[in-house]
Amino acid sequence: MVFSSAIFLFAFLPVLFVIYRLVPGIRAKNTVLLVFSLIFYCFGSIAQLPLLLASILANWGAGRVLGALPKEKKRARLAVAIVAVALNIGLLVVYKYLDFFIGIVNAVSGASIPTVGLALPLGISFFTFTGLGYVIEVKRKPEQMSKSLVRTALFISLFPNLLSGPILSWRTAAPQLDERTCTAEKTAQGLRRFILGLAKKLLVADIVGAAVDAIYASSAVDARLAWLGAVGYAVQIYFDFSGYSDMALGLAKVFGFDFPENFSQPYTALGMTDFWKRWHISLTTWFRNYLYMPMVMSKSLQKLYRRWARRYGRPKANRLSILIPSAVVWLLTGLWHGAAWNFILWGLWHGLFCVLEGVGLIRLDGLQKTAWGRALTRLYTAAVILLGTVLFRSGSMAQAGQMLSAMFTGWRAIPAATLLLQLHMTPLCVFCLCAGLFGSLPVVPWLRAHTGKWGEPVSYAVCLGLLVLCVMNMAVTGFQPFIYLQF
Repeated sequence: MVFSSAIFLFAFLPVLFVIYRLVPGIRAKNTVLLVFSLIFYCFGSIAQLPLLLASILANWGAGRVLGALPKEKKRARLAVAIVAVALNIGLLVVYKYLDFFIGIVNAVSGASIPTVGLALPLGISFFTFTGLGYVIEVKRKPEQMSKSLVRTALFISLFPNLLSGPILSWRTAAPQLDERTCTAEKTAQGLRRFILGLAKKLLVADIVGAAVDAIYASSAVDARLAWLGAVGYAVQIYFDFSGYSDMALGLAKVFGFDFPENFSQPYTALGMTDFWKRWHISLTTWFRNYLYMPMVMSKSLQKLYRRWARRYGRPKANRLSILIPSAVVWLLTGLWHGAAWNFILWGLWHGLFCVLEGVGLIRLDGLQKTAWGRALTRLYTAAVILLGTVLFRSGSMAQAGQMLSAMFTGWRAIPAATLLLQLHMTPLCVFCLCAGLFGSLPVVPWLRAHTGKWGEPVSYAVCLGLLVLCVMNMAVTGFQPFIYLQF
């Protein structure tokens, strides 16, 4: 079951909402949410429910032990945390990366180790990182430990965030698990946000995505198709994933939660560092808090920094010191998205420019002070993003090479490519693509600032119209899975 399915919109959500509002007390409400969250997961794959429950129990148990151990017993606390981290990472390795690593071993050694072929559990990357973040928080601050299994289980498996995030922070969610309000105003705002996200998914991402899929399925690609595929996929993935985040945050608000944003107009970014402050914010925050900063502050890296400072001076040592943790983070960012070389290279591609900006080899501060400079910076950022989308979308490195080659050398029109454009670039698709490009700009903040008192009621009327269009679209085209469900 996904948010854009009829069973969710017209059965699951209304029934949950009514029961949730009828039961008294926060504990009862949490129990209702937990039960329905597990039911929600079962609709995707009931066979994988034990894995989710095992992850919840393991992280809750680790948290209880860490909360009970005195701070003075540092070695014991560290041992518990290491075991918990190993269990979580081991879960990801077995289900998501084992076959990929077996393939590497076979390629390097010439062996023929058979692959396992385990089905990837829904939302494993998200609920594993959520649970792991909880354990790390309790390791740092034992007073954050939750005695309630229901409370911890709800945090890890809350249905709006379970399958594709945003990845929740225990510090943000814990107070709201104990106390939150469900007002008519928050419900209305949440439903409006949900409908906006639904429209982004159904009316933009899915329609543009049909043309993108046709381009990547074609064996005859010229420069027109290659660039259109890159731009189209940039629109598709943004409206698909940010649409999901809008729906998740909107649903959370309906049930009283206020969670941080996951996107902030990323395609208006001034540089790749700025882009990653705006794109998939919950993931970059997770890596910064639980991997990058611990590595930077580790004793071994601090010792290496002091050695570099004596040899090269502090300015150069500062630049060198970020290379190791940055390389690890960006390698894992790519690998987190998928067990394939194209995802790894995509992560390293983005990381390369973030590091070059961080160490000052690509200087953007001066350019950002003028209108022409900002335009040039955005052009550079868009170029890096679009070339990266080819790596992200391609099914193999061979296809990525073919698409990238066509982007820069395929200037001779191919008749088969012309036919594909005529078939798939319909007026509706062109309109949705243009709407996506326009909608990637900060349109909503501008409207809020310039519409005055009448903007609020008009926004609800617009969302009602969008909901009608979404239902009509669902009746005609059916279900298209969210892109990030595969991760």
